[in-house]
Amino acid sequence: MAKQEMHSKAAQLLDAHIAFTIEQLTGSGFQSVIEEHIDAALADLKKLKLKDAVSAKQVTSTALFYASEMEISPAIPELVGEIARRVYQHPGHDDTRLEDLLEDQYVREFARKISEMRDVRERIVHESIGNPMYSELIGDVLFHGIKNYIGDNPLTKKIPGAQSMMKLGKGLMDKATPNLEAGLQKYVNQNIKSSLRESERFLQKHLDDDALYNMLLDVWNKIKHSKVSVFKNYVSEDDIEDAFVIGFDFWRTLRQGDYYRGVIEAGVLFFFEKYGNSSLNEIMEEMGVDRDMIVRDVMLYVPGVLKALQKKKLLEPVLRRTLSPFYESEAASAILDA
Repeated sequence: MAKQEMHSKAAQLLDAHIAFTIEQLTGSGFQSVIEEHIDAALADLKKLKLKDAVSAKQVTSTALFYASEMEISPAIPELVGEIARRVYQHPGHDDTRLEDLLEDQYVREFARKISEMRDVRERIVHESIGNPMYSELIGDVLFHGIKNYIGDNPLTKKIPGAQSMMKLGKGLMDKATPNLEAGLQKYVNQNIKSSLRESERFLQKHLDDDALYNMLLDVWNKIKHSKVSVFKNYVSEDDIEDAFVIGFDFWRTLRQGDYYRGVIEAGVLFFFEKYGNSSLNEIMEEMGVDRDMIVRDVMLYVPGVLKALQKKKLLEPVLRRTLSPFYESEAASAILDA
C-alpha cells in the first residue's frame, strides 16, 4: 500500500510530540515520570492473575528452548573459561581468610546438619569398607605390619632377651613354613573379611553424631585462618579450565535428555499450581521485588541509555519511527480536517 503523505498539521503535531517526549525522557523530571508509570503499572498488576497473563505451556516452551534447545555459541564457554582464569588470579585471594567468608556460626550449623544425616553416613561407611580397593589397602597394611613386627620390632631392642626370642620365633616359623611371606599373606587374606566387618561395626558405633560434629569442627578450626589462596597449592589454572570444559560437555549432553526436560516441566507446573491464581503483584512481592527496587534499577540503567542515544542523535529517530505511522494515518488526517 502506498505511503500516505502526512497532513501538514500532523507533521507539526508529530514534531511537538517528539520534542515533548524527549524532554520527559531526558529532563530533570524523568524520575517523577518513571515513578508515576511504575505506580500505575503495579496497580494494574494487582488486577491480573498469573494464569490470565501467561500459560504454563507457554512458560514451559520458553524454558525448554533456552535450557535445552538453544545452541550455545562457542564464544560462551571460551569467555567463561577466561573469566575463571581471571578470578583464579584475583589478588583478593591473598588478603582474605576462609573465616572472612564463612562465619563459625554457619560452620557449626552445616556441621550439625551433616552429622545428623545418619543414614547417609552409615551408607558411606558400609560402601567404603565394602570396596575391594579398601580391602586390598587394609590387607596390605596388616601384612606389612605383621611382617615388620616379626622381622624388626624396635621394642625387642629395649627388652633384654626379647630380640633373641623374636629371632627364635621367626626361625621356627621359617622352618614350619618355608615361604613365610606367602603363608602370612594367605592368612591375612583369609581373615580380612571378618576384620573389615569388625571395623565397620566399630566405625558405626563410635562415629556417632557428636563424634562427626566435633571432627568437622576440628578440621574447620585448623584451616579457617588460612588464606583463600591456599587452594592454589592444590588446583592450578589448567585444572580450573579442564574442569569447566568437562562440566560444560556434561551439561550439554544432559540438557538433551528426557530427564532434564522432565525436571524443567515439573518445576514450571508446580510454580503454576502454587501461583496460578495469584496476582502478578503478589508474585512479585513473594519474590522480594518491590516498588522501590524497580525504581532504583530503572534509574540506575535507563538514564544512561537515553543519554547515550541522545548523544549519538539516535533518540529522535527512534521516537519518529514509533510515532510517525499514527500521524500519517487516515484517522489522524480525518481528525485534523474535521
